[in-house]
Amino acid sequence: MIRADIVKLYKTVHTWTGITCGFALFIAFYAGALTMFKEPISRWASPPAVGVAAVSLDDAPRLLELVAAAHPEAREEGIKLHLRGNENEPARVTWEEDAPHQEGQAHEHVHWWATLKPDGTLLAKQEEPSELADFINHIHMRVGIPEPWGSYFMGVVSLLYGVALISGVIVLLPSLIKDLFALRVGKNLKRMWLDAHNVVGVAALPFHIAMAITSTALSFSGPLWSVQESVIFGGKQEILNDLDNEPFRAPKPIGEAGVMMPPAQLLQKLKVQASDFEPRFMIFRNIGDKAASVRVPGAERGYVGDTHLGGVMLSAVTGELLKDSTRPSRQDPDRRASETFYGLHAGQYEGATITWAYFFLGLSGAWLFYGGNLLWIETRRKNARKGGEVEQSRSTRLLGSATVGVCLGCVAGISLTIVAAKWLHGRVADLNHWHELVYYAVFLGSVAWAFAWGAARSAVQLLWLCCAATLAIPLTTLLAALFPALDMWAHGSAATIGVDAVAFIGALCFAWMAIATTRRIRNGPADSIWSIQKAGDRAAPREPMALPGGGSVTLTVPIRLNR
Repeated sequence: MIRADIVKLYKTVHTWTGITCGFALFIAFYAGALTMFKEPISRWASPPAVGVAAVSLDDAPRLLELVAAAHPEAREEGIKLHLRGNENEPARVTWEEDAPHQEGQAHEHVHWWATLKPDGTLLAKQEEPSELADFINHIHMRVGIPEPWGSYFMGVVSLLYGVALISGVIVLLPSLIKDLFALRVGKNLKRMWLDAHNVVGVAALPFHIAMAITSTALSFSGPLWSVQESVIFGGKQEILNDLDNEPFRAPKPIGEAGVMMPPAQLLQKLKVQASDFEPRFMIFRNIGDKAASVRVPGAERGYVGDTHLGGVMLSAVTGELLKDSTRPSRQDPDRRASETFYGLHAGQYEGATITWAYFFLGLSGAWLFYGGNLLWIETRRKNARKGGEVEQSRSTRLLGSATVGVCLGCVAGISLTIVAAKWLHGRVADLNHWHELVYYAVFLGSVAWAFAWGAARSAVQLLWLCCAATLAIPLTTLLAALFPALDMWAHGSAATIGVDAVAFIGALCFAWMAIATTRRIRNGPADSIWSIQKAGDRAAPREPMALPGGGSVTLTVPIRLNR
């Protein structure tokens, strides 16, 4: 049996670590839940490429040869051949070229796509792809803080998150058997929220432990690498880096002409040599040279890992397997461990079951941090009531406003920046920059609104904003389908329709929460920050007044207690 004073100590640790990290963790978990559908969101936000004819895999060799001849830089950097034809893949062939920059300076890339005209000639066009899904992932990984400080900040938050998990389990241990899955629904809202908090926290504990460990490792990977460089390897890390990158390097051209094997035959060769490997796309380098190669990223059944990194490399001329050490089943223990760490964090197991499980676990995690703050505020109110106070402290009111503003501002900001992908396309010069502007404007505006109007009123208002912003996602698609003159698009694939369907359900949930919160702020205890009633507006006790001729009448005189 754990002593009561120890439980009290760990309860304090759990409370304050949760409050300290709760805002950042809510943003990370909510945005992280959405990144489980990163590709469908990217497909939803990507416009159809105008004038792009569908090129079959059999016609791909001619297209690749024309691109290699017209764009020599693409030969060396790599020409990507898409195999699936999703909406976020504007054409069968895409590639990147370096933007003009000074030697040794950071630079951006110019994105191209190419197809064949009806007469068989090349049609190539420069077009920037949507980075909406990557921006949401940036919010998830670094809560919007620029690198490298965002990673450092989330590393510290993840460590404290682990402390909160450990202390929370210790607090629950004395009543674990009795109250493990007890959910007492009734008039005592604080008890019901606490039960729900405990049930969700314990049920998802393995997931949260995995997130705390993997996010800490990912956030501090840069500093840890630097420590290894100076302490362990003594300045020889660059040599190891070269060895580590060797599996991704294409063979150097030898200057002899070589005829490339058609992509369809290369895929057949790959199937024979790696039967469990599922290719995602093909990257051709040095087309026309005898040493031309093709790297094929993909996944391997039964293994966890990043499908954009793991893969194999074949000779584009003979189909011979050149390198396969980055394929999951062939990776060395060090790379296998790092890939597993990242795959465990990102849910890269393939299959809809894990994707949806991570999605709901992410949303439930966001609710844990939001609800944890509410529980602490209610506990403070009841403690204050014992001391005879009728109004909560200023710090508690500020925490309530911050909780509402940050959490709901994040939700509304992400929803509206998703909507902006269609409404602003073709109307602004740099849409990817506008995604940032829309999100931060809504987020910071929501925080300011919450402090200006207080937690109770702003909670209802911002919940309706979240409802409207999220509902705007499927409504935008509906308007695009009904009114083509709006110059938007409505993709008909299951993945993009799924984005609209989930957003519609989410909007209904926010509407339900807004209605429930409205009822709470009107009818809840007047001394709570979640009430619009004045805590001091109370009636004085009824005192009898004598009347002439005998008898009496009781008068009630409203007075305002001193605050």
